Amino acid sequence: MKKFVLNCCFTLSAVFSNAQTNYEVVTRISTPNPDPSGIAVSSQNRVFLGFPRHADNHKELALAELVNDKLIPFPNKEYVYPSAKPYKDWLVSPHGIYIDKNDVLWVLDDGKRSGIKEIPEGAAKVVAIDINTKKIVHSVIIPKPVLSDDAHYNDLRVDLSHGKLGTIYIANSGFGQHYSLVVLDVATGKAKEVLVNHQSTSPEAGFMGFLEGQPKVYDFKNQTFPNGGADGIAISPDERTLYWTTITGRKFYSIPTEILSNFDVTEQQIENAVKFEGEHPACDGLAENVNGAIFFGAFEQQSIVQRNPNGDFKLLSHDKDNFVWPDGLAYRNGYVYVTLGQWNRLAGFNNGKDLRKPPYLFVKIKTQQQ
Repeated sequence: MKKFVLNCCFTLSAVFSNAQTNYEVVTRISTPNPDPSGIAVSSQNRVFLGFPRHADNHKELALAELVNDKLIPFPNKEYVYPSAKPYKDWLVSPHGIYIDKNDVLWVLDDGKRSGIKEIPEGAAKVVAIDINTKKIVHSVIIPKPVLSDDAHYNDLRVDLSHGKLGTIYIANSGFGQHYSLVVLDVATGKAKEVLVNHQSTSPEAGFMGFLEGQPKVYDFKNQTFPNGGADGIAISPDERTLYWTTITGRKFYSIPTEILSNFDVTEQQIENAVKFEGEHPACDGLAENVNGAIFFGAFEQQSIVQRNPNGDFKLLSHDKDNFVWPDGLAYRNGYVYVTLGQWNRLAGFNNGKDLRKPPYLFVKIKTQQQ
């Protein structure tokens, strides 16, 4: 009888009530569905997930809405499955996704597929989708010469306070040794790449991290864990400040959006405006709330950590067994949502053996009020 009660409670609630592991499993994603990365949640708690092809050049859907525990192609099947159409007309490999204050879904397609060196022009882009009508309202191509085959366009934020239709900021963590921020003007399609291989966008030399209890030293020529430059990205509630982290590092940076969005400022002016904000837990994705708190997916500690505007940190949730490489994060209505991609277990980091263990978890965590 006791066993039945325990199993029933777990099945119905999926809530881990330990003081640190207090999270809810939203869904478990099993094969043939691919490994999830990006996550976005609307004001009405509609959930969207991205499934990139940079690690697995899979033939399944690339973007979905989670409806009644089922993955529904979004905005439609034709747009999210591999296609013979021009690259600009379908999602090749969506990574970061973001919902703005108007409930428009912005999708960063880095255009990268596993086993293919080239990122064709038109494949790397940012697409804006009205989630209610499912219509594509913007499609902004990352053009050459800004476009680089060595780029890894990882995550994005959209600033609606600069530019006629807004300005997009992209963190390029780099598949090669090429790291930067990319800025796109939505109305004109104008693009620029800034802070190329700058200390704020590059991996920290000599970085050593712990992955599932094992020490790993950063070595670009012998990669044993996911690494790179500018990765996690967040924007302040007033859209005046952009924040970012590198995936291989613990330093936190910011810059005024008034400067970054201005296509007339010089590179030197941009570099001079970069501010060091202190250290943070080594992480992949970031999320932010309306009060200015920022959330980190701390891959070493297998935890979700909150940084308040005053610089204080607090632990939100921890699970050494299930929080394997927190990747995409999104905040909405008092919860942080997290995809757990197990990316450090990819074959390329483990002598050719894929150590990932589906199902892939997607969880949400109740936040602490600031």
